[in-house]
Amino acid sequence: MKKSILLFITLFVAGVDSAFAYIDPGSGSAIMSGIIGFFVAIGVLVKTFWFKIKGFLGLSKSKKNDSIKHSDLQDKGEERK
Repeated sequence: MKKSILLFITLFVAGVDSAFAYIDPGSGSAIMSGIIGFFVAIGVLVKTFWFKIKGFLGLSKSKKNDSIKHSDLQDKGEERK
């Protein structure tokens, strides 16, 4: 029993202080690509739902100001003919 406890301490606890880790340039560029990709994905998500976000925040104008009446377009088209 004492030998198994000693073996456990030797294998799992003694080597915790000195961990030799190496991050090569490929790992660094992969991490940077992930970070950049995250921000690009957030930008695409915001752009996709931009009108819903504006409506939720109350920043959108009324529909009368944003759209042109269909009848106005027809009248202008008939005048040109």
